[in-house]
Amino acid sequence: MNVVHMPTELLSGVAEMDDQHDRLFNEIVQVKCALLEVVNDHTDGLALLSGFAKDLVAHFAWEEAAAKAEGIPFEESHMKEHRRISTFIRAKVGEVSRGECNIPALMVFMERYFENHVVQYDLKLGHDLQAAHVPR
Repeated sequence: MNVVHMPTELLSGVAEMDDQHDRLFNEIVQVKCALLEVVNDHTDGLALLSGFAKDLVAHFAWEEAAAKAEGIPFEESHMKEHRRISTFIRAKVGEVSRGECNIPALMVFMERYFENHVVQYDLKLGHDLQAAHVPR
């Protein structure tokens, strides 16, 4: 599979965050391809979706830790969104494993939801992290 890079307008300017976002966007594409490729066997896609869920939780933990390390207050709404997305993805792992998930709708939703999250929350966090490194 070719590597698909996230759109440049989603770059935060924080290399580690941007690298993680890019990997997550690529994981979404891999999950999508695996789940849509084989109609009645979602074993590979389910494994990739489970891996994505773990990587997403790790990314959220990194964001929260990076803000804390810089003394940046982490917005409650951003933290709630992390919990909401994590809960949603874990629920979808269960639905896929039981054969109860509308996979095409899930994949469109995941791509858009993650992209919107980056725009709504992570670009500001990236700006705040960069500003914490500006000499005063």
